[in-house]
Amino acid sequence: MNALTNLIKELRERKLWPIAIGLIVALVAVPVLLSKQAPTNLVTQPTGGLPYSTGTALPAISIKTTPAASKLAGSGRNPFTPQDVATTATTTTTTTTSTTASPSTGASTGSTGSSTSSPSSGGSTTPSTQSSTPPATTTPQTLTPPTPTPAPPAPAGLTAKQSYEVSLAITDSNGGVNTIDPLERLSVLPGVQQPLLVELGVLQGGKQVLFAIEPGAAVSGPGTCTPGPIDCEVLSLSPGQTEGVSKQTATGTTGVAEFAVNAISAVDHPTVAAADQARRKASEAGRELLANTTLGAVSLFPYDPNVGAVVDLRNLTVGG
Repeated sequence: MNALTNLIKELRERKLWPIAIGLIVALVAVPVLLSKQAPTNLVTQPTGGLPYSTGTALPAISIKTTPAASKLAGSGRNPFTPQDVATTATTTTTTTTSTTASPSTGASTGSTGSSTSSPSSGGSTTPSTQSSTPPATTTPQTLTPPTPTPAPPAPAGLTAKQSYEVSLAITDSNGGVNTIDPLERLSVLPGVQQPLLVELGVLQGGKQVLFAIEPGAAVSGPGTCTPGPIDCEVLSLSPGQTEGVSKQTATGTTGVAEFAVNAISAVDHPTVAAADQARRKASEAGRELLANTTLGAVSLFPYDPNVGAVVDLRNLTVGG
């Protein structure tokens, strides 16, 4: 009590009692004000013209949780299998067993009577202009004649009542193969409209057929060329060998055809006169070409009707 009395006395002396009374009132009023609860029925009113529900009942939405069953036509597919599957097209190819000859470009200056022969891969002389770039070679379509049926070898020599006959196969522009049997001596091949070859006849001995290579033509294959493969003027071809013939152009060569000797045979005649007539028979178109030929090697292989074959003058010896 003494402490409280002393405190009141000091407040009176210092005139601080109004402050003390205010503190006492505040101590009593603050707890009373804080004990009152805030109203719970406050409703927030809309602030503008935003639409709000009026309480009208909305239609009920039915959600079906069971998935609808669907049936797909066809068999199931593995999802890991690639969708794009290449379809293998069956291609039928024709197999041939004949040797395919590739064309080659060969041209040179005028030939001389050389005594050596070599495998064919060239053509006769044609004038051409020099270029800084090599000429392009056009690869012809592969047209291989069928393998001929082996025929009995022709006799090395003929009797007085016999003559030689030649069977030849040659391709055409449509990819077909034409068989010429018998082939007339001095026939122009592939034809008169395109004179690239002239058949000279069977070489003495009955083993090879000789062809003159006209200017502007080139051959390639296993045949033997005279004077040589670059300046081929006379081609020697045996039965079963396939040779390609091309046409020389300013930009290279263009394949024309392929040909092969099917067989060389000796034909019997009833009389010597009939045999002699058969030996002398020849194509007039071929005669005209050879009459005006500039091929020097052709003169080395003249045809002798008495022998019934082409004679190789390079093998002749003079004197005894």
